[in-house]
Amino acid sequence: MTTNATIDSKLVRAIADEQLANNVFMIEWLVKAQQQLSLQQRLIDQQQQQISTQQQEIEKLKEERDKLKNRNSKNSSVPPSSDQLKKPSDKKKRKKGFKRGPKYDHPGKVISEKAFPIGGNRLD
Repeated sequence: MTTNATIDSKLVRAIADEQLANNVFMIEWLVKAQQQLSLQQRLIDQQQQQISTQQQEIEKLKEERDKLKNRNSKNSSVPPSSDQLKKPSDKKKRKKGFKRGPKYDHPGKVISEKAFPIGGNRLD
């Protein structure tokens, strides 16, 4: 019986050692996996921060674009020749081919010099 008891105890000890080795292997694997996860989490955090700064920059650029887009000669120092021509929104306001000013047979009105002599004042 002593031989069987020693064999059984050695077998139990071998099984326990094998389970312990498996547990140690699993712990090492879990530690490595945890390290990889923490590294990936840091990378994700950096990328999220980069995305947020890029989004802020995009918003600034959009605002600047809108300001530049709305510039014309009336609200900035841009010359009038650089203003973009826009069609009137109302069709009635568009030109219909008629020339402005008096027609050819219109006699016109001219102020005579007698009414306003040079250097004189207008009399009402």
